[in-house]
Amino acid sequence: MFQPIELEVFQQRTSISDSELVFPWDKAKLIVAFRDIGEIQSIQVMPEAYLEKLIRNTTLAGPAQEKVYANCKIKRARIDPHNVLVGQTFVERPKYEKLLENLTDSFKGFCVNRGFAKCSALIILGETKDGNPAVAHYIPPIVEEHHGGSYLLDGVHRNFLTRAIGTTIESIILKNVKVPFPCDVQSWRHVAIVEQKPPKNERYHNLKPELFRDLKWVGIDG
Repeated sequence: MFQPIELEVFQQRTSISDSELVFPWDKAKLIVAFRDIGEIQSIQVMPEAYLEKLIRNTTLAGPAQEKVYANCKIKRARIDPHNVLVGQTFVERPKYEKLLENLTDSFKGFCVNRGFAKCSALIILGETKDGNPAVAHYIPPIVEEHHGGSYLLDGVHRNFLTRAIGTTIESIILKNVKVPFPCDVQSWRHVAIVEQKPPKNERYHNLKPELFRDLKWVGIDG
């Protein structure tokens, strides 16, 4: 569950300065999940420095709040989902159906790549469904490299659909991550299609909660 973040708190967590805020943020004091934006008013391609600060200030979910990506190498690339290993045990049919039906039309009227397979990182200014001005981030799937393999951290539903179509997907690749991955990883054949989320203890392969990456803490929610 994504909890809205006040602008001042967001800046404290990410070290993003006033000069790096690319929208008239005086009109939007909250960072929300993209799915909570009801009407999009403007879209900005995310500057690399802004994306880097989001990534580098992501913390572990444990009490220490260690910045897990502080010294890693960040790059962007299109990858084949067949080549990633997955820690999550499931994909939700209603969620990937909603992706197919709604995401393309969300960007209607703007000159950005509409399909999620080619969509780069974006900053989205709009209004929530209850009329409050807010900003949301769209971030491509995030992949960590460990032991010579590519481990999918975030974006399992987008990768699942891209894999089924047989193409590649824009991704954020993180190298030289010193903290172990938060769960065991498996091939796609171990990922089940479900109608609703399974119980928490069944969602990941041998999850280590203290290593869970708290992406939402800096405003990342897909």
